[in-house]
Amino acid sequence: MVRTASSGEVTPDGRDSDALVDGPGEDGEEERKLNWFDRFTDRIDRWQRRIRPVAVVFAVTKKYGDDRGGQLSGLLAYKGFFSLFPLLLAFVNVLGLVLANNDELREDLIDSALSSVPVIGSEIEKGAGAVSGNVAVVIGSILVSLWAGLGLLDMLQESINTVWNVPMTDRPPFLIRRLRALPGAILIGACAALSGSSSWLTEAGPPILGDIAEYLLPLLAGGLAFIGLHRILSSRRSTLGRLAPGAVLCAIGWTLLYRLGSWYVERIVTNSSDTYGVFVVVFGLLSWCLLLGTVFLYSNELSVVIADRRWPRSMTGRNLSDVDQQSLALLAEREVRVQGTDIDVRVPENPKPPQP
Repeated sequence: MVRTASSGEVTPDGRDSDALVDGPGEDGEEERKLNWFDRFTDRIDRWQRRIRPVAVVFAVTKKYGDDRGGQLSGLLAYKGFFSLFPLLLAFVNVLGLVLANNDELREDLIDSALSSVPVIGSEIEKGAGAVSGNVAVVIGSILVSLWAGLGLLDMLQESINTVWNVPMTDRPPFLIRRLRALPGAILIGACAALSGSSSWLTEAGPPILGDIAEYLLPLLAGGLAFIGLHRILSSRRSTLGRLAPGAVLCAIGWTLLYRLGSWYVERIVTNSSDTYGVFVVVFGLLSWCLLLGTVFLYSNELSVVIADRRWPRSMTGRNLSDVDQQSLALLAEREVRVQGTDIDVRVPENPKPPQP
């Protein structure tokens, strides 16, 4: 339970009526103490609170900072960099084992999935083929690869639960997280295959159909991946309507990154020298993972802000709105680690400026 110190009525621009500092009296004295830059930023702040699209965009960026989104994006990039290879390797081995007698379908699925991943996708594809050898050994190698790659799914769960303000006490233990991660990995593989399957339509129909599918299929895959990962990994259930804004943003972001990855491989990797080839590969894949993690987090932030109506937010740290106070109080509630803990959080409407 979290209680804030908010009181009074809320003005149309989202400020608490008791928090205004532009009137006479003691608050007026505080207004006169502000320098010209503070007064200028206060005017901009009042303007952005009145314009809903601007207020929503700023609230998304503000919540991204409150959730330490930069750190989460970096961790997702790190986990993604070290998890992509074992996950793709497991995917290829599973297809090689299951479709050992259907070379054409196996190669089409592998090509569709690996074409979505820049740099290393083509390298794994070169060695793809029917799996031979002892079945027990093959299955064991698949399980080891999956276990190594599930670190990315574990980090995705942590990121989703953090953005959606799930208290630590409501998050699943290690074993449950790993069990949830497995269907999440399958979903990612399926959406990756869907993104690169436009070539199938090109072969089955007119070329224009393949050109359209080249953009529509990644859009569909990105949206489905966002909704599916939230349903599988999140400890907070939300309706499709609440997830829709983030799904749209994630779909657009994934499509752009899909095209960016193809361009990077064609223009940069293929033309790099042997001296800088390894650097180009590592830098390109890390950067791509970082951008993808950032897009995924911002998509979740957008859905949370709209679903929970977490706007408007203060730009200056002065004249905090009720939403500001509630959002800051939720940060404390989210870190509770003992069930039944009662927290009394009092967020001042006009915090004192930091001391130099």
